Amino acid sequence: MRIYLNVMIPLMIALITLTSCDEPDSYSAISDNMKSELREWAGILARYWILPPGDSLSPGKPEDTELLSLIQSCESNPEAWAYLYSCIADTIATLEPPLPACQQ
Repeated sequence: MRIYLNVMIPLMIALITLTSCDEPDSYSAISDNMKSELREWAGILARYWILPPGDSLSPGKPEDTELLSLIQSCESNPEAWAYLYSCIADTIATLEPPLPACQQ
């Protein structure tokens, strides 16, 4: 019986630990619809922050009500903030840098 307890308890703890952890960057707590919405927002925000005003790809400034809606969506699921940040970083990485004449 003692051998059983010495072997089974650590095995059970290991199994519970392994099955309770998600894979890093899986964002499993976020629905597919929300992921799609966050990717759209990431594209808008990244282009707004990075591209110079007047650029054909630069979107207009997001409305305050739209931003509040995004904030409320992310507040309801904290993992959404990490996903949004990751998508913004990916979008910025794919944007072409401005011409040297535009850089200050």
